[in-house]
Amino acid sequence: MKTNENLPEAKTIVVVAMPQPITRLSFEWQGITYPADIPPDYFAKTSNESRAEGILTSVLETAGYKVVKAHLALKTLAVRSGLARYGRNNISYVPGMGSFCRLVAYYTDCPCEEEDWQESKAMEACENCSLCRENCSTGSITADRFLIHAENCLGSLTEREPDFPYWVQLQPDWHNALIGCMRCQFVCPVDRPYLRKIVAGPSFSEEETGLILNKTPLEKLSPETQQKLKISDGVYPFMAPNLSALIEKQRLAAQR
Repeated sequence: MKTNENLPEAKTIVVVAMPQPITRLSFEWQGITYPADIPPDYFAKTSNESRAEGILTSVLETAGYKVVKAHLALKTLAVRSGLARYGRNNISYVPGMGSFCRLVAYYTDCPCEEEDWQESKAMEACENCSLCRENCSTGSITADRFLIHAENCLGSLTEREPDFPYWVQLQPDWHNALIGCMRCQFVCPVDRPYLRKIVAGPSFSEEETGLILNKTPLEKLSPETQQKLKISDGVYPFMAPNLSALIEKQRLAAQR
C-alpha cells in the first residue's frame, strides 16, 4: 500500500461518504432570475472534507492514532471497499445517499481487523435499466461496454478553457447545471428520492452576473462576489460559457 509521506506507518484507509445535495444558485440577468444548479462534486469541497476530517480525528486521536488525508481514486476505493456500487453511468452510489454524495479518504495508523476488499460491483438496479444510456445527450454511455466514453461526456466537455467545443455550444438544451452534467442522475430510479433535496446557494445581482459572463478575472471581482464564488471549488474559470448556455436554454424555453 502506498502511504502518504506524512504518515509512513499508516495501516488502514478510511473511506467516508457524506450526503451532498444539489446546490442551486440564482443569477439576475436582464430583469429575469435564472436558477443554476451545481452538482455535489463541485460544491463546498474544502469545508465538507474539513468537517469529515475533524470528526474522524476527534475519534481516532482520542484513542492515540493519527489521521492524514489520502489522495486516491475515491470512486474505485469506495466500490472496492463495499461502501458504494457503480451505476451504469460509472458514478458511484452509496446506500441512503444515491449518487448525491461526496467521497473522501484518510490514512490512519489505527489497525483494521477485518478485510473488506472486494471486486468492483455494479448496482443490481442497473441490470434491466437503460434510462441513463437513453438520456445521455452526447452518447457517452453505450450498450457495448460498461465503461463510459468519458471523452464525450458533457461533464468533461464543460470543463474546458476558454470555451467548450463549438458543437456543444450549438446545443444549449443539453445544459442542466452550472458545471458538469446531471442528466443521467435525474433519470436514475435510485436517485429519485434525493432529487428534491436542493440547497439554496448564493444569489448574484445583474452587475455580478454581467461581470461573470464577461469573464472578468476572479481577482478583479469585489470581495463580496469572490466570497460567493468560493462555494464552488475551482468552477469559476468554466462558469461564463456554462452560465450563458443555461440562460439561453431557459430563455428559449420561456418563448415556447
